[in-house]
Amino acid sequence: MNTSVILKLYSVESMDFQIYKKMLGDWASSQQPVFIMGPERSGTSLLFQQVSNHPEFCDFSHATVETFCFIKPWLLLEAAGPDNYEMRVYLGQKNFNSFQEKIHPLIERNRKLSAEGMLLQYLNSAERETIWYERRYKHLLRAFFYNSWQNLGKKRLVEKTPAHIRCAEEILSAFPNAKLLICTRDPAEIIASHKKRFKKEVELGKKPGDQSIAWLNHSTTDYLKYFSAIDNKISALAARHSNKLIVVPYGQLTSEPEQNLKKVFDFIGVDNIGATASADEKTEQAWDPLLNQAPQKNLVDFSEQLSRQDIELIDAHRPTLKNSWI
Repeated sequence: MNTSVILKLYSVESMDFQIYKKMLGDWASSQQPVFIMGPERSGTSLLFQQVSNHPEFCDFSHATVETFCFIKPWLLLEAAGPDNYEMRVYLGQKNFNSFQEKIHPLIERNRKLSAEGMLLQYLNSAERETIWYERRYKHLLRAFFYNSWQNLGKKRLVEKTPAHIRCAEEILSAFPNAKLLICTRDPAEIIASHKKRFKKEVELGKKPGDQSIAWLNHSTTDYLKYFSAIDNKISALAARHSNKLIVVPYGQLTSEPEQNLKKVFDFIGVDNIGATASADEKTEQAWDPLLNQAPQKNLVDFSEQLSRQDIELIDAHRPTLKNSWI
């Protein structure tokens, strides 16, 4: 991109907006939001429910929310539609128009960058850092969470999107004091859970080739490659940000919930009220009644979902994972 285009883009931002960005930066540095991530079907919903039930955190008993905001931040710049629905739930539906008015300079900047041919997707691009910086995604996401924070009563933020494991570095660049809870689970249980869910979706009327359930229908080999990539990502993050994350294995969380929830709450720096509260004291979950129960082991009969060959592949692969997945 030539220098004249970049200079024109800077002129889009008024002094008032520069002040707004400075305020967002100060606010982001003062916050300790919790981001829950990890492979799909690894217990992220269960952990999200436990954290959001805590009185210091924003309450999401009314809905499950996976914003994908760090995966597809450009959707915050677009008109309201199905692709940014859950982002709007998090933000508050009635607040979306006023939010976009506040970030109008970013909308204009991104419109011009798109006209110049810059990609929207940064994650898989060789120009990842350039796209992230030039499109000002960090400021956009800070504005999104700041306005959500106001909508949610200025309580501590918690957000759950499994795929955010792919952009943990960007999360920490936007929120330097964020805490990451990374869920893991035995690979055989994850794969069997995917297969079981896929069958259920087909039984409910979806066609096997429906793109909305494609994420549930991969080969065992592809799943294992994916788990290895996540495992490597966890190790790399731990090497750089050991005080910013913990791994929360599903098996440990469900077999010894009080002990492991205490570890979680100690790590994020709140009293252990969520692990010890009685059922009567906890907020009822409207969106998934099963989550109203105490954490408990969800046993999966592998023989119903996995072939002998699948199980042999998984057994051979499991020892190669460096982090705890049990």
